Amino acid sequence: MEQQRHGPSRRQVLRRGAGIAAVAAAGPAVTLGAAGVAHADVGATPHFYLPGDGDILVRRATLHQPNWAMQSFAFDNVNGHIYFVQDKSGQAAGNKGDLWITKTDLSGNILGAMALWNFGHGSSMGVEPVGSGSTPYLWLEGASSAEGAGQRLARFRFVDGLTLDYTNPVITIYDRTPTINTYAKLPRPAIDPYKNRLLIRYATQEPADRVWRIAVFSMADAAAGRLGQDNRLAERAIPNNLELGLSDLDLFQGIALCGQYVYLSYGDAGRGSYLVILDLNQTGGSYAEVYEHHVADSFPGRDMQGAAIWMSAGQPRLACGISAKEGTPDTFDATIFYKSQFISTWPA
Repeated sequence: MEQQRHGPSRRQVLRRGAGIAAVAAAGPAVTLGAAGVAHADVGATPHFYLPGDGDILVRRATLHQPNWAMQSFAFDNVNGHIYFVQDKSGQAAGNKGDLWITKTDLSGNILGAMALWNFGHGSSMGVEPVGSGSTPYLWLEGASSAEGAGQRLARFRFVDGLTLDYTNPVITIYDRTPTINTYAKLPRPAIDPYKNRLLIRYATQEPADRVWRIAVFSMADAAAGRLGQDNRLAERAIPNNLELGLSDLDLFQGIALCGQYVYLSYGDAGRGSYLVILDLNQTGGSYAEVYEHHVADSFPGRDMQGAAIWMSAGQPRLACGISAKEGTPDTFDATIFYKSQFISTWPA
């Protein structure tokens, strides 16, 4: 069994983050280390205040496949629906990359489901509404490898009851894989409904030298497939675990974009849960805040899974997911909690 190590305190993490941010702000717009040159053209916006437990939107909902774990989720903010991605842990080699999509109302009541074969792990997703009463486009990794990780970025309509095979689709799957210079593989999408933008988290190299980066595009460009170097609104590296002060916590779990700021969740049962804020106008190993939170502690066998922006009464909410498991064989449920305080200055 791997030896368990304890991470730094929140105060230690915040102090370290402030130092890195100051280094990045003092020099030219290049990233730290080998992360490459950054690019930013994003106007200032408020950010979410992370302290406190937040509020529960969905509590321990059973999804379409109770033996498959929730990996991520996103909102249809026009029609008031949530779309969850479910992955079956421990899938046999021939089934890796298979997913279920569960559609629910805002209380977690099931409204429909769709099977996806040969797509990926479902670690993040986006929902692109197209109008009141219409089914949205889903953005998700596709073209799974032998290990079950999606290598392309797919855009397709949700169709209740449909089984969609990436290798032999029965409806149109639009390839929206970015073509920027730093892109190599593993695109993972998130949509910002506050500013109508698409974020793509992606890898630059093979595992030994891998750097994770993010790129941001307008939804108009993204939907049309204009995802090249000249279309970027922002691009920067994601700090690695050592830069975040979380060197013992190699468990990224979700990403969301709201205006100027990116929010990432990390954690698993027994090793704590963290939210990280990145500023799109900073670079490299810089970050604005790392916050250790404890909302998930009371849920059995829980994992942090997914993050998304929910628009409620015209205001953005930062939503984070918890997947909890019980029983033999494992059964899973899904919880969503959210932060609603939106502020323009950092608290003292």
